[in-house]
Amino acid sequence: MGDHYSLFWEPEMLEELGSAFRIFATEAVTFSIQQALSHTVMGALLSGLAFPLALTKLGYIVDNPWANALDRAKLAGLILADTLMNRNLGARPVTLVGFSLGARVIFYCLLELARVKAFGLVENVALFGTPVSVSDSKWRECTTVVSGRFINGYATNDWLLGFLFRTSTAGLGNIAGLHSLLDVGGKREGRIQNLDCTDLIGGHLSYRTCMPKLLKLSGFLVTSLELPIPKEKKNRYSSLNGFKKCNSKSAIDENEV
Repeated sequence: MGDHYSLFWEPEMLEELGSAFRIFATEAVTFSIQQALSHTVMGALLSGLAFPLALTKLGYIVDNPWANALDRAKLAGLILADTLMNRNLGARPVTLVGFSLGARVIFYCLLELARVKAFGLVENVALFGTPVSVSDSKWRECTTVVSGRFINGYATNDWLLGFLFRTSTAGLGNIAGLHSLLDVGGKREGRIQNLDCTDLIGGHLSYRTCMPKLLKLSGFLVTSLELPIPKEKKNRYSSLNGFKKCNSKSAIDENEV
């Protein structure tokens, strides 16, 4: 199966971003409950809180580490490209796999390799939940340096990615992690394999725990379908991934009232 390496980049920034996600999740769930109650007899009491809270969320997202993380991921991609070109990991072609910001790192790595025409370094690429919205021509450039498979895994129910990226770019655009890349124009049909992960992904932060299943679905050989999660982190993931369920439950309670 070859050697396996993990890219360790900006750990403090990523930890800070994770904390921001947890704070946002709490606000989002609170706002969801208030939206449901606003249609009940308590609506008059809560109507004055809904819009200020929404504006607070919006302002918080603009100021949180998300925008910085997008920039840092791009810079990390350039460094990764330089590492591959210097053959620091050996002379064999590599397979690059990443999710979320890690997928963004790989995207800009490929873009840099294409710019300098560094062919023959990357064999396969698998990206999941990629926070990238670029033109069709940029994706075509990336495919030129990948000799094997190029997989784009996306989830249409990834509300967190949609909200954060929409806030950062003033529009959803064509985010690779939310849509099939063929929706851009279909010119890459047969070159990029789009993989709908909606049924496996409960939320953006569930990509990590679902990676073995996603890789198996993509045709990679995996030895286990589960990843160990530290006990203290389970509640962090469940708060975000449970937001969609909370929305559904609020809607049910509203109908019952």
